[in-house]
Amino acid sequence: MKQFVFFSGAVFAAVFAVVAGFRLSADAMAVVVGIVCGVLASIPMSAVLVWTLRLRDRQLQAQYGPGNGTQYPPVIVVNGQGTAGTSSAPPMLTANGGPRQFKIIGQESTEAASAAPIWEEI
Repeated sequence: MKQFVFFSGAVFAAVFAVVAGFRLSADAMAVVVGIVCGVLASIPMSAVLVWTLRLRDRQLQAQYGPGNGTQYPPVIVVNGQGTAGTSSAPPMLTANGGPRQFKIIGQESTEAASAAPIWEEI
């Protein structure tokens, strides 16, 4: 069964490569070849990196022994007590402070001129 699946996958990949090779333009084929070569070039470096990291882990384990990575330090949570009569809710809104006062830039005095829009003055 495994041989059949492997053989079927290899035949499918070969047929797909031939069909794609005839239908793709030269630029698209160059992109595909570049991607394949880039992936193939990264495989040896990835293998060296994995080998080096495993070697380092073995050395650390031999030096320090099996780690206690599953134990966590104790956590103590202390909630402070609020003072009497205070609430954790936000304060209520205050009443309206009266009418708002505006000053128009370039106006000589607030009593002499009305608050007419600027485009009416021009």
